Amino acid sequence: MSNNYWLEHWEQGITKFHRDSVNPLLEKYWPELNLATNTTVLVPLCGKSLDMLWLAAQSHNVIGIELSPIACENFFTENKLGYKKEIKNKFTCYFNENIKLYCGDFFDLTTEIIPEILAVYDRAALIALPNDLRKQYAEHLIKLISPNGQILLLTHSSPGIIQGPPYSVSPQEIENLFSARFDIKELMQSTDRQIPVHLEKKGYKEIHDFVYLLK
Repeated sequence: MSNNYWLEHWEQGITKFHRDSVNPLLEKYWPELNLATNTTVLVPLCGKSLDMLWLAAQSHNVIGIELSPIACENFFTENKLGYKKEIKNKFTCYFNENIKLYCGDFFDLTTEIIPEILAVYDRAALIALPNDLRKQYAEHLIKLISPNGQILLLTHSSPGIIQGPPYSVSPQEIENLFSARFDIKELMQSTDRQIPVHLEKKGYKEIHDFVYLLK
């Protein structure tokens, strides 16, 4: 899957993956990380997620990484937030006092560009990537996060052949990707048999939702 796929979706307004409200699973399970105030939280493939506003409201410093400049600009303008822009390495950085969105390729992000990352919130990054990129994503994320960092990871899986994105990611794959670096704790598992039409078209029969804490 090329970067153009996502850029075209933002340009054409095809953004069913965007939620118009804060994810209730974030609100419920984020306290499990027990983070100090002013902790820097990385949100990979963030889009214009309102979850970043919620994280900032918890007194965290939020760093998002997003490919589309449309998503970055919309995040600030739609939420009536002032922002500035600057070029930083291969990225255009959109920022205000406690939220920075780096516009560019996630795989170009390095620890020289961003500060120490003690927490990661992944709602829709891992499941947005095809199989051949998920391993690369996990390896790169591990390079970015502090040795004592934590990840709140939301995924789902479904039986059958899925024409993602979003893709089905099994618990076994989570184990394969992250167990060498993290202890993996399953915080939640639920099953949803009421499938949105756009996911039915991609092959979803039922969805098993998971929330993991990696630390």
